[in-house]
This record gives sequence, structure tokens and C-alpha cells, in this order.
Amino acid sequence: MLGCLIGAAGAPLQAASRSLLIRMAPKARVAQYFGLFALTGKVTSFTGPLLIGIVTAVTESQKAGMATLVLFFATGLALLTRVRD
Repeated sequence: MLGCLIGAAGAPLQAASRSLLIRMAPKARVAQYFGLFALTGKVTSFTGPLLIGIVTAVTESQKAGMATLVLFFATGLALLTRVRD
């Protein structure tokens, strides 16, 4: 159920984040900001599954492995609280 909720919210959140990035980035450096945006997306697409795999292997529990997603969401929320539009 959580996977469906995340999947349903993913596309609108990505579109909103791009829109916010365009408004916040300095006009002369938009390309650099979008490059960093793309890089961070690629990095998290590898670190998320890697961390889940490591935690699952160490704890021998798939529940513990998937619980690491909470860490990613909490970190994202903490970072978003510092963003001022």
C-alpha cells in the first residue's frame, strides 16, 4: 500500500520540484542547477537500493531493509524544511 502511495505521489512531486527549481535558480545558472538536480536523482537511485540490500543482508530482515526508506524520506523532509520559496 505504501508503494502505491509513493508511486502515485512521485510524478506530481517531481514536476513540482522542477517548477520550484526554475523559480529559485539564478537565471544565469539554471543549467548548472538542473545538472545537480539530475546528479542527485541518479545518486539516490543507486544509494537507496544499495542501503536496503546492505541492511537486509546484515539484519537478515526484509522489513528492516525496507525501513531504511523512512531514513531517506525523513532526510528529505528535514532538507525541505530549510527551503524558502
